[in-house]
Amino acid sequence: MLSKKVRFKNNGNEFSDWKIKTLGDIGETFNGLTGKNKEDFGTGKLYIQYKQIFDSPNIQIQNCALVDVSKEENQNKVKYGDIFFTISSETPNEIGMASVLLDKVDEMYLNSFCFGYRPLSFDILNPLFASYLFRSSVFRTQIMKLAQGSTRYNMSKTELLKLRISLPCLQEQIIISECLSSIYGKTHTEKSLLNKYQQQKQYLLQFLFI
Repeated sequence: MLSKKVRFKNNGNEFSDWKIKTLGDIGETFNGLTGKNKEDFGTGKLYIQYKQIFDSPNIQIQNCALVDVSKEENQNKVKYGDIFFTISSETPNEIGMASVLLDKVDEMYLNSFCFGYRPLSFDILNPLFASYLFRSSVFRTQIMKLAQGSTRYNMSKTELLKLRISLPCLQEQIIISECLSSIYGKTHTEKSLLNKYQQQKQYLLQFLFI
């Protein structure tokens, strides 16, 4: 779906052609926390950790940690629809992992080892669609080429903004997102059932050898 091999229709009619945009055309980057010491962590406001971004295409708020941020500090707050990228990794295949904030929050921050990307309009890039797009093989193939280094790999924000993406209209983005959400939901349910069956199998096998 994200490579246009499967297309949807709008009341029997084809949607308009997908448009090519650079990330710099449709959004801007911002930095995470700055000027923090070890003593600042453990209490205070919620902040998104590196591992949360690496592990999931959307931010799981329950896994956020705490950081002390005073009212006088000039720190960037995150908000619904923001996309976060990891800046460095141990292998080029893991560079630039992305995660999207799909919850509305009052005050939350981003760790200093990642950076944020904020779309200029949700009419151009739907947040749920973005969570699938930036984890897709279509996009990952592009972003892995930005990895620079030998023992530790890093990525340039400037080069990221030059990347070109193909975007369907908003209505088709929403349809694709809903379809993918249904598929992933079904997959998660099936995996949970498989795990329970495997546990049941192990339990029953114990009695075969008594």
